[in-house]
Amino acid sequence: MDHVIDGIKTFLEISMDYLREEWRSGEYKKLSDCPSYLECKAMVDAIHILEKYYYGEHKTMSVRDNIMFD
Repeated sequence: MDHVIDGIKTFLEISMDYLREEWRSGEYKKLSDCPSYLECKAMVDAIHILEKYYYGEHKTMSVRDNIMFD
């Protein structure tokens, strides 16, 4: 199962880079208004489901936490 989670995380990192650029542009009032937000959210939700099944808990940060942490 780790290989599936890792595979999604690879694409998530790329999408999060786009989301960070959009958010830092100041063009959007809310993070969820950014065009890349829903894509990132969908991947994080999928990873959370897989982590819950495989590890029994979530290990990946939410989209908002990931953006604010950086």
